Amino acid sequence: MPRLSPRLISQARTIDSFLPLLLRSCRDLSSARNELRWLREHLSRPRASARPRTLDRKKTLHRLCIERSRGKPLQYILGHQPFGALDMFCRSGVLIPRPETEAWASHLAALILNPSFSFPHGGDQPSLRILDLCTGTGCIALLLHSLLHRTHHSLQILGIDISPRAVALAHCNLHHNTAKNRLHRSAREQVRFEEADVFNSGKIWDTKWDIVVANPPYISPDDFNRTTARSVRNWEPKLALVPGSSSDAGVMGEADKEQAGDAFYPRVMAIAKR
Repeated sequence: MPRLSPRLISQARTIDSFLPLLLRSCRDLSSARNELRWLREHLSRPRASARPRTLDRKKTLHRLCIERSRGKPLQYILGHQPFGALDMFCRSGVLIPRPETEAWASHLAALILNPSFSFPHGGDQPSLRILDLCTGTGCIALLLHSLLHRTHHSLQILGIDISPRAVALAHCNLHHNTAKNRLHRSAREQVRFEEADVFNSGKIWDTKWDIVVANPPYISPDDFNRTTARSVRNWEPKLALVPGSSSDAGVMGEADKEQAGDAFYPRVMAIAKR
């Protein structure tokens, strides 16, 4: 990573004393100013206003800027991330929702809503069963419900993840978004999250699903070390990014490591074909 120019650091310092810290991760002044504004807004929210509004808040802002300068993702610092019309809690140990994921989930909903889409059960208000593998924060399952519930009153969505922490956070996001009226209250009955291993057998796989979606680990161990950003390697869960990272990655041969990123796809296809 190229070093920041002294001129840029000096320019940042003349604007705000906190900006040079944020430049270490943001790398450009515009992004650093945006992040500083979001951090200040975060501290000005009602739940933070119980703190003294002068020295303590400045100390807290300085601490958050230091965390960000060390590469901690902004979403973990702020504790949330917009995802469509939803507000998703983000916590350490659970993968942060990506804009690309939001885009393809929205595109999938648009395809389903297209009049030419063929529903397996027929009718004007067909039931629709969706399985979301490796659900993480639950962002895909919840966004699909948000976009589809008006036309699919018998919607059923199940999100599964191997991580207990992810499943707990997905439940929090479900309750948070329904409580804030960002998600229709019917989601409380129509969306479920369970802990399960995609590669194990169980009743989940015996159910016939109309649509199977997945955002599984897809990065090989070598690519994880070579191509991912420092903030991803140091802060986000490797289990959600690299197949087999929790057990057998250390004993893989070189050929296996190159193909490890594709390990989930045959299993996803087998589940979808049931």
